[in-house]
Amino acid sequence: MWQEIIVAVIVALAVVSLLWRYLPVSWRQRAARLHPALAPVAKSGSCGGCSACEGDSCAPRKS
Repeated sequence: MWQEIIVAVIVALAVVSLLWRYLPVSWRQRAARLHPALAPVAKSGSCGGCSACEGDSCAPRKS
């Protein structure tokens, strides 16, 4: 019985997470007024999260 309850809680959290990801930004901004942790993450123009573009391989090519 406890296993079923734990699985139900995990599935419910997964559903909430999925729905939150696909909510319109305006709704997420309204939720941010209730609690700052609910604010949507601002995306920048570049990913900036990896170091894949370092060194000469990413330098502009000179023709």
